[in-house]
Amino acid sequence: MKIKRVQFNHYGAASEMYIGEYDLPQPKQNEVLVRVKAAAINPLDWRQRQGEMKLFMDRKFPKGIGNDFAGVVESVGENVRHVKAGDEVFGTMPIRNPGAFADALVTQARFVAKKPSEISFAEAACLPIPAATAWAAILTKAKVSAHSRVLITGCTGSVGAMATQLSIATGAKVAGTCSQTSMNNAQLAGVSPVFDYNDKISLSNTEPFDVIFDTAGKLDIKRGLSLLKPKGVFIDINPNAGRILRGLLSRRYKLVFATMGMKYLPNIANFASQGTLKPAIGLKTSFLDAIETIKAIEGGQRVQGKTVLLFQE
Repeated sequence: MKIKRVQFNHYGAASEMYIGEYDLPQPKQNEVLVRVKAAAINPLDWRQRQGEMKLFMDRKFPKGIGNDFAGVVESVGENVRHVKAGDEVFGTMPIRNPGAFADALVTQARFVAKKPSEISFAEAACLPIPAATAWAAILTKAKVSAHSRVLITGCTGSVGAMATQLSIATGAKVAGTCSQTSMNNAQLAGVSPVFDYNDKISLSNTEPFDVIFDTAGKLDIKRGLSLLKPKGVFIDINPNAGRILRGLLSRRYKLVFATMGMKYLPNIANFASQGTLKPAIGLKTSFLDAIETIKAIEGGQRVQGKTVLLFQE
């Protein structure tokens, strides 16, 4: 099956990307083939293309780009029972083989769930990595409850917003940090108090937290630990070799990854259908403009919400 997708022949800069033809294989055992309706852009997309994740990716080129998507199942491989041809779904790609910025894709069935009818394809495409990461951090690792006092850095970002919504749903008290221009949006989402990233003094003078979830990667670990209660936990999603080792050895510092939360996609779908999780879309654009759009977001263009690529019928 020939499709068009955004792909690259070498790891490197954004200039390596192009829209080309690709022979999409039929789904194997435990895989699904999905016709893509919408795909959301994540920082992971360009980190993979730049080569940061090459140890976890296969060696074949050209490689696709893009991870989170929503669409309609065209066919399924053996042993796939929870979805069938014609189902509207959302999901993500394996780290080894990205390729959601495409007419169609094949992914592992365990990374796909039925899309709630209450939300659009564009909204559903915004959920997988941000919501699964937040779920793994807030509900699985930190076990946030109504008694928790939580600090979320980057509380208006894609992961931070999901973490904020999940925390508030449990009844927890949520404080957050963000840019000055996003502080009003954070307050409207129920975050209180809200701190400017650059305001180090006010954050240091606040009461200690049960949980700190650093989605922005801007909080020094030592400083973060000093803001915790004695039994509090600092959760990070910005790994490097030193942090991975520390996460293995420390009781109070933990790393989480989106893959830890992917098994909860049906739960995430249920929360989205109820309105507990509400993805914010800042920009919608055509797949035909994918490369320029990716370059702009990767280059630092500010968008209040997720950027979504839409595919023609």
